[in-house]
Amino acid sequence: YQRRVRVPMGDSEETPSEEAVDKANSLRGQAMCAMGDGNLDEALKLFGEAIELNPHAAVLFAKRSQLLLRNKKPNNAVRDAERALALNPDNALAHKCKGKAYRLLGKWEESALALAAGQKCDYDDDTQELLKTVVKPNAEKLRMARLRKESKNRERDHKDKLERIRKAKEARQKAHDEAKAREASGMGGMGGMPGGMGGMPDGMEGDIPPGMAGIFNDPEIAVLLQDPEVIQAMAAIQQNPANMMQYMNNPKVMKVVTKLQGKFAGMGGADGGMPGGMGGMP
Repeated sequence: YQRRVRVPMGDSEETPSEEAVDKANSLRGQAMCAMGDGNLDEALKLFGEAIELNPHAAVLFAKRSQLLLRNKKPNNAVRDAERALALNPDNALAHKCKGKAYRLLGKWEESALALAAGQKCDYDDDTQELLKTVVKPNAEKLRMARLRKESKNRERDHKDKLERIRKAKEARQKAHDEAKAREASGMGGMGGMPGGMGGMPDGMEGDIPPGMAGIFNDPEIAVLLQDPEVIQAMAAIQQNPANMMQYMNNPKVMKVVTKLQGKFAGMGGADGGMPGGMGGMP
């Protein structure tokens, strides 16, 4: 059903002459006769000629949609039906052809909507029976399946969100507990960093003034100081304060540096610099 055939659609920008309209109507009559005789290929050809002469006639597209449906070309049938409805939204035949074409394509919900629209324009018992016994039940099955899937997706997303929150809380609590433990043990340094400042190089151990460990009560900073990238950067800055320039665009490193400088400044530092040769912001 997916394969389309090439059929003329006419030039919608062109305004047909009265003579062209009359000729198109004549060709439409011939096409209807060919359909009645079962000569579907001839009918398709005649409808195409009529549409090229008068591409503004909704009835031509609706009738050809009906023909294409009989030829098992639902995609083409949908296209012609939509063109007919663009020209005349109340064309019942176009609505019903569109609905039946969607049925062949397995698009049950779209089929139900189109057939119901056609029934509003022009009710008939056959279409109503098709809607009631075939199309609507299948459309409802699809709707319920979609709702179940959406519900499962929402439930999964909610569980994932709760898990992320739980892990974040655990990380904050762990960082807080570790900072408290370091402060209680008198280390007062940046746990996990090699060498001085609780492990930073070049002998910074013991350079942190009393009360400095309080900065580690900030969970965000405590977590950052477990980051290898931050550890490496702080070690490089300790070795040579000029190295800070290469980290100016690194938000994680600069957040730690700014916090430390603020802490030292609050403790009475002359220029907000950091001890142990780390210096102030350049």
